[in-house]
Amino acid sequence: MSGLTLILRIPDLPQFDPATSCEWSLLDSANAILRSGAGPLAEVPRAERVVALAPVGHLLFIETALPPVAASKRNALLRYAIEDKLTIDPSTVHAVIVGRHDAPAAAGKADSTLHVVAAIDRTWLIAVLQWLKQAGLPPDSLISGASNIAVAAGEWAVVFDAQRGFAKRADGFVTNLDIGAGREPPFGLSLALKEAREHQRAPTALLLQSLSSKAPDEAMAAHWQSTLGVPVRIAAPSPDTVSLLLAAAKSANLLTGEFAPREAAGKWLALLRPALVAATILIAVHVVFTLIDNWRLDRERVALEQEMTQVFKTAFPKAQAIVDPPLQMQRNLQQLKRERGMPADSDAPMLIARLTAIMQTLPGAPAAVTALTVRDGVATLDAVLSSAEQRTPLQRAVDRLPGASLAAADKTVDAKSPPLSIRITLRAGA
Repeated sequence: MSGLTLILRIPDLPQFDPATSCEWSLLDSANAILRSGAGPLAEVPRAERVVALAPVGHLLFIETALPPVAASKRNALLRYAIEDKLTIDPSTVHAVIVGRHDAPAAAGKADSTLHVVAAIDRTWLIAVLQWLKQAGLPPDSLISGASNIAVAAGEWAVVFDAQRGFAKRADGFVTNLDIGAGREPPFGLSLALKEAREHQRAPTALLLQSLSSKAPDEAMAAHWQSTLGVPVRIAAPSPDTVSLLLAAAKSANLLTGEFAPREAAGKWLALLRPALVAATILIAVHVVFTLIDNWRLDRERVALEQEMTQVFKTAFPKAQAIVDPPLQMQRNLQQLKRERGMPADSDAPMLIARLTAIMQTLPGAPAAVTALTVRDGVATLDAVLSSAEQRTPLQRAVDRLPGASLAAADKTVDAKSPPLSIRITLRAGA
């Protein structure tokens, strides 16, 4: 079924049921007709794309000027823009722009662009779409039944279809006609020609075509030409009607707005389904491995906390509550040092001793200490090095001492030799 297109000609009926018959044609991937037939929708072959043809008698074509607004706003106001040309409530019709043409300038007015609008009864349209949907043939496009008629610029095609017919212009505008059994031209065609002449848009010729057994002849063409005052010729139907229909399905689709087909999203979803499945599996695997890693790390954390708690209990059996074993052990160790006269890490003598040990490792003459302060467990030593060569070994010694850092001292400490002025900061407990 891949690449097949089904063209359905909707019958000119007021209502539909499963037994309603319609004509159809099945196209291959190259848009060549595979086979055609007629019958109930249950007997119609399935295809990847469905193009439905609405009978011309159920469409009303209107030409009107529209305000220069965005397409989205223009479509929302379209029904009311043609309100003065309708004899019914505009809310009961679905309107779509299917063409346009430039109208010649009238006296004192500039040229203007007129849009060709196709209006279709909403109730009838809903019934058609429901009928097709229930049969499993929701259309991708709905176009005018006159879309397969080719018309050259400036000419009108007059088509005979049983007791009814229509006249089509190159811009897509269609006038419905009642064609009787006689040879007289339809009254509606005479009115349309009169209006076209008033607006300086009269056709250069009328081309008579037939879609039924009733075919015009040369005598009828001559009589119409004499009566209507315009050249009349008999023309054969276009040999490439399929291309005309498929082109109209793209440019003049009546299924817009609320009637736009939803199948496009479904088709894209079907194409993306393998990738979505693969992505879902990858995400699921990632989540599973993440959960396993979290579980393993949590077990290691619990085991480590239990081990620290046990070590703390062994070292301090009199402790009542154990909330943070590492912190409590550090505090108890500091307390034990103080009780036994040993300097703690935060004591000034201990900090000063560590700074002194660093300064004693410097090669050459001893550095001149200009300031030394200890406050809140932080010792700061300002000094002036005896030579620039002492900076590198001093930096290495500071890097080996936890909690120590080396920086240039404030210039106010020793303004005479700022390149050699240094400041060592040591924090207790690091």
